[in-house]
Amino acid sequence: MQHHHNKSNELKRKSSKEAVKDEIEKLKSKFSASAYSDEDERLMAQMGYKQELHRGFNAFMNFSFCFTAVAVVSGCSLLFPFGMATGGPLVMIWGWVLGSVFSTIVGASMGEICSSYPSAGSVYHWAGMLASERWAPFASYVCGWFNFLGNAASDAGFAFGFGQVLGACISLGTGGEVRMTVWQQVLVAIAISGLWAAKNLMRVDHQGWFNNASAIYQLLSTVVITATLLLVSPTLSTPSFVFTHYNNDTGMPSVLYVSCIGLLMCLFSFSGYEGGAHMAEETKNASESAPRGIILTCLVTGVTGFVYICGLLFACQDTIITGEGAESDYAVVNVFVKAFTNAAGDYNRTGAIAMTSLLMVNIFFAGFSSMTVTSRIGFAMARDGAFPASKFLYKVNEKTKAPERVIFLVFFMDVVLCLLPLLSTTAFEAITSISAIGYQISYAIPILLRLTVSKSTFKTSSFSLGALSLPLGWLSVIWLFLTSIFFLLPLKFDENMHQTWEDFNWTPVVLGGMSVVAMVYWWVSARKFFQGPKRVHEDDAAGPMLQEHHRSIQIQDDEQLQENIRRSYK
Repeated sequence: MQHHHNKSNELKRKSSKEAVKDEIEKLKSKFSASAYSDEDERLMAQMGYKQELHRGFNAFMNFSFCFTAVAVVSGCSLLFPFGMATGGPLVMIWGWVLGSVFSTIVGASMGEICSSYPSAGSVYHWAGMLASERWAPFASYVCGWFNFLGNAASDAGFAFGFGQVLGACISLGTGGEVRMTVWQQVLVAIAISGLWAAKNLMRVDHQGWFNNASAIYQLLSTVVITATLLLVSPTLSTPSFVFTHYNNDTGMPSVLYVSCIGLLMCLFSFSGYEGGAHMAEETKNASESAPRGIILTCLVTGVTGFVYICGLLFACQDTIITGEGAESDYAVVNVFVKAFTNAAGDYNRTGAIAMTSLLMVNIFFAGFSSMTVTSRIGFAMARDGAFPASKFLYKVNEKTKAPERVIFLVFFMDVVLCLLPLLSTTAFEAITSISAIGYQISYAIPILLRLTVSKSTFKTSSFSLGALSLPLGWLSVIWLFLTSIFFLLPLKFDENMHQTWEDFNWTPVVLGGMSVVAMVYWWVSARKFFQGPKRVHEDDAAGPMLQEHHRSIQIQDDEQLQENIRRSYK
């Protein structure tokens, strides 16, 4: 009898403990539900942050922003002469198809991570959350700096590209009599960067219409430019030229080598499709809207870029067009001129200028969105102390909720980068290449960590790849690291297969120099205080959500809460 009595008491105690535990979980759920007005704020609290930026983007705004940041038409136009020299139409067309498929795979892998960690830090934040606690600060630091530098270089590339296209437009308007010098193009680049910075100081929901309009404009302008070129060209290139013609102006006889470096046109033009993740803290229902924005951007970019490249190549009329010895110094503008030139040799100046103007507006929209993305990852890094003077930089305007000091930092960096063409054109091209490398490496780091360190602990959210997560992840990592190497290879050789100072690819030198600076700063200073993104353990994940309520009802700890519940069961 005593044995049965003891056993009965033990079962009661176990039942009481389980009931207490269940009641605590119910109270935690009740507190967390009342503490935050929506799911987005709850997810922010789970990551250890409070909502500071204005959440004014809807799903379409997030996609339109992301698509505008990629700026496929601008990227293809900037690297059109490079594509012509490194494989010609054959590599441009089929390289684009290959790159589009793999970029979409990478976008899906990043989208799954973004759904679990919808933070403005994007890849920087993901790296810190997916690495081990010991290496989290270093992983997020390296990933953040690669992404931040890549974005900043992209800003400068669009700004200087805008100056180049403006110069080509002026050259067309004056019949070639007036050509902008390099320093004049640099001044235009600095001025347009200042305009982008001023526009970014506005509240984000006041920019939503701007991003929506820019996304629609990019799609419509692509259709208009492509259709116009096909309609007005006196003759069109043959399908054989567009889809099979191979051209090599690199001096390297290897078709495989040239095809590999020729992929850079697609990879650079595709960069930035994680832009929607940077705006996650300003997007409603971010765990679903942001990843969908990334993937939809990759799909639409792939189709848009293919149509645009085909239109340009058909308008070339079976001719390899460059920026040398032509109406302007800009290859794509020379395609416009050729399309509007009749069989007698006369061309419609107004038509060519109109096409050039459409391209300029495209680049303007692209640069604006690119600077917005750069400022958001800069804000996230300053919030976590990754920059010198982070406490000063980490300040949001109370009225507009915009990270104004980080925006000024980004503008300053863009100005410095825009000055490089005054010293060396190849130096600026190296910075542009580093932009692509920065994107690629920053994409690869969190995906690799998700596949290795966090393979068994990563928890999917509303967007999941299911059984495809691991195979697609490994394909993404291999693609990103392998193609990043292409940016470091020599791009041109002389007739003796030697490198000259004019043809030398300065990307490894500049990238190495930046890496040394970043690592020196890390070992001398940053490693002593930089902790990376806040990490909240699963066991105390509810802590940030309950702090305000715990103070209000004066609950000191879980032991006191348990005691109160036990008394209620007696």
